[in-house]
Amino acid sequence: MIDKLKALFKDRESLREPLTYILYGVLTTLVNWVVYFLLTAWLRPDSYPTASAARAWILNGSQITAWLVSVVFAYLTNRRYVFQSKVRGGAAVREFFLFVSARVSSYLLFDLLLFNLCVFALGLNHSVTKLLMNVLVVIFNYFASKFVIFRKESKSGSQQPDGQ
Repeated sequence: MIDKLKALFKDRESLREPLTYILYGVLTTLVNWVVYFLLTAWLRPDSYPTASAARAWILNGSQITAWLVSVVFAYLTNRRYVFQSKVRGGAAVREFFLFVSARVSSYLLFDLLLFNLCVFALGLNHSVTKLLMNVLVVIFNYFASKFVIFRKESKSGSQQPDGQ
C-alpha cells in the first residue's frame, strides 16, 4: 500500500504537497482530540458544577493544552513531510514563530471573529458555521504555510514557494 502511495506521489508531484497537507491535517486533528479527551477523562470536569470555576479551568486548560500540542505536531510534520523545509538555526526559529503566528491568526480570525459574527450577528447555525470555519482555517493555514512560512529560497537568493 505504501509503495502504491509513493508511486502515486512520484507520478504526480504537484499533488504530493496538498495531499500530505490534508493527511497531516487529519492527524493533527486527531492529536488535538486525543490530548483533549485524555485530559478531560483524567481531570473529570463533569464532576464539578456546570458554572464552577474549576470546571471552566479544566475545560479551557484542556483545550489550550490540546491546541499547543497539536500546533507543535503540525509544525514538525508540515516542516518535514509536507513542505520539506531544510532551514536550521535562526531561520528555523523564525519559521516556527511564523507558523505559530499564522495558527494564532487563523484561530482569532476564523474561530473567534467570523464564527461569532456569523452565529450571533447573522443568526447562522453554529454547527454549519463551525464546519465552514474549519474549511476556511485549513485553506488559510495551507496558503500561509506555502507562501510565507515554508517558502523556498530561489537560486537568486529571494524566497519562493515550492515549485516556483
